[in-house]
Amino acid sequence: MRVNPASSPKTAADLQSASTLLRNGKHAAARDLLRDMLSTQPGLTEARWLLAACLFNSGCLADAQRELQIVIRQEPHRASAYDMSGRIFLSSGQIDSAVRMFRHALDLSPGPASAAILARALLMQGRPEEAAAMLVPFVQAGKVTPELLLLHGHALMTLGRPEEAALAFQELVRLSPGDGDAKVRLAAALSDVGHHVEAEERVREGIAQGVKTPEAYFVLGRSLMGQSKLAEAEPAFRSVVRSRPDHITAQANLSELIWMRSGDVEAASQEIDTALRCQPRLSQLRIAKANLLVSAGKQERALRLMEEGIASEAAPPQLLQLHVAAVQIAIETDAARAMHHARSALELDPGHRLALSAYGDALLAEGRAAQAMQVAAKLLEGAPSDGRAIALLASASRMAGDARCRDLFDYERLVIAQHIDVPAGWTTLADYLSDLAEALQRLHSSHAHPVGQSLRQGSQIELDLERVSEPAIRSFAGAIDGPIRRYMTSVGAGSDPLRARNTGRYRVKGAWSVRLRPNGFHVNHHHPEGWVSSACYIHLPRAVDGTDRAGWLKLGEPAFPTSPALPPEHFIRPEPGLLVLFPSYMWHGTVPFPGGPDESRLTIAFDLLPK
Repeated sequence: MRVNPASSPKTAADLQSASTLLRNGKHAAARDLLRDMLSTQPGLTEARWLLAACLFNSGCLADAQRELQIVIRQEPHRASAYDMSGRIFLSSGQIDSAVRMFRHALDLSPGPASAAILARALLMQGRPEEAAAMLVPFVQAGKVTPELLLLHGHALMTLGRPEEAALAFQELVRLSPGDGDAKVRLAAALSDVGHHVEAEERVREGIAQGVKTPEAYFVLGRSLMGQSKLAEAEPAFRSVVRSRPDHITAQANLSELIWMRSGDVEAASQEIDTALRCQPRLSQLRIAKANLLVSAGKQERALRLMEEGIASEAAPPQLLQLHVAAVQIAIETDAARAMHHARSALELDPGHRLALSAYGDALLAEGRAAQAMQVAAKLLEGAPSDGRAIALLASASRMAGDARCRDLFDYERLVIAQHIDVPAGWTTLADYLSDLAEALQRLHSSHAHPVGQSLRQGSQIELDLERVSEPAIRSFAGAIDGPIRRYMTSVGAGSDPLRARNTGRYRVKGAWSVRLRPNGFHVNHHHPEGWVSSACYIHLPRAVDGTDRAGWLKLGEPAFPTSPALPPEHFIRPEPGLLVLFPSYMWHGTVPFPGGPDESRLTIAFDLLPK
């Protein structure tokens, strides 16, 4: 409490009494005393400030705000007045006004508490980038509180920057080791960057400390699934969907792991079906089931499911999602049906990027190359690194005979195959590949391929190249570093989408291993979020040595039929230890291979981003 030195002893004593009453929760008595004082001394700012605090704590927000406006006029540099005014605006949903008040408070009194409340308001306003940037100076200076670190981590997670979020949450756990929620948040960030073993450890600690929420069990399920511990992950996900049937990601993860363990699409969709019977307008859940059906080769059932949802849905955002999903399913067998859904999606939102992308693919399927190129150009205007748009432009320009396709599909210069280096600890590449294959085979335990991925008739596992316990797998990062750097040097700089982003530095964005069984293959696909993609061959079936290209990598053929057809333009024969690097926007798939039950095609793949 601030008291003017010129105030009378009685005024000082009355202010002290009012402050004590307020601290003890005797708001009515404090209010009466302060109003008596202000009736004779209206310019007594400290009494008016205490009255505003009393009214605020009593829930009389409008009256408190009026008093605060007078305080701010009388004493414009009192940071606490702006802070309280902001809190009142925040509680009444006036976020813009709250942000303005909190900025004033922070300017007048820079500190972690003021920064945290402003960050909270910015996050409520949907401005995570501003919130994160505003908090950075406090984090760098070590001026942090648990609340500030929590908000900083939350903002970074919202921005899709889990590596940085994990650092914030690690510091939060250090400051508050008894905070189980902090450990769950750290586990979520670690899981997002593929550090599933540590994520499991942290989330189990959080659960043991009493955080038994659906979110905690969801993070546990994800961390277990990332380690291919499918049997352990199933009850964690089932716990989530039983308490939160509308948890779309948990439903999708549960159905996927049941499918991978059993190959039984009906068993895998049981929980989704139960939820849809109760809430048929859960469009994202409907899409999750459709993805499962597509993975099981039941495209027509998946498309009917989408169209049933469209017939019953009324909300435009959900309708758009269903139409876009319908395009992606129908385009493989019925170009006209795909075009109908693409146009319906654009009518709902002409500028929606996914709707535009789906429309561009539908145009390509119908052979309308010039229009598809226009759509691709529109998409690239605001996002020159959009892999979907680049793939669309490349295929449409190829169909139209436009020379630009040769710059984008420059296989000779942009697709390079070279053997990986022999990492420390092994004398020959053959010895290393043998140990690597043995380590990977132990991890491949699922029966069916994952949902929504490119492989068919095989299994896929995520790899954490930094933290995996197997020495041969952990050494893989060193084995590919030299070839990656030689690739970047070879392709050089340029104005095309690949070379324009070549900084000479890179980071791995996700790594995984695929084991294909006989008749297995990868459907044609590209990686829209990547920069450079890869295929590294660890163990191969005998069939790859034949003249029919069985098991070979093929590039250039879109994922869906086009008119005229765009067949693959470039093939690469796999060899043990061969690493193929190519632009992520390039369509790529594999040719199925025959063989006995013991034959398999074992690979590691990863995506790169410039650093």
